Amino acid sequence: MSNLISRRDFVRYMSILGIMAFYNAPLHAKTTKDIVKYQLTPNANGDKCETCMHFLPDTKECKIVEGPIDPNGWCINYFKTPAAAKV
Repeated sequence: MSNLISRRDFVRYMSILGIMAFYNAPLHAKTTKDIVKYQLTPNANGDKCETCMHFLPDTKECKIVEGPIDPNGWCINYFKTPAAAKV
């Protein structure tokens, strides 16, 4: 008996191993407040984190910025939610 595996089994094993490696990795990482020029006050137009689509009001966090976020803050990644845009 030989301990060699077929090429097909080897490729199948490596494919599964590669998929498992990406499965456990986060799809995106959060960025720092310095990079996005986060500030604790709204911008000149009155835009603030509270009306941004990335803001999570329950936890006062942002989907893309690290750390706690003030609802009255603002950063360069601000994107108004569709509900806030209609108002």
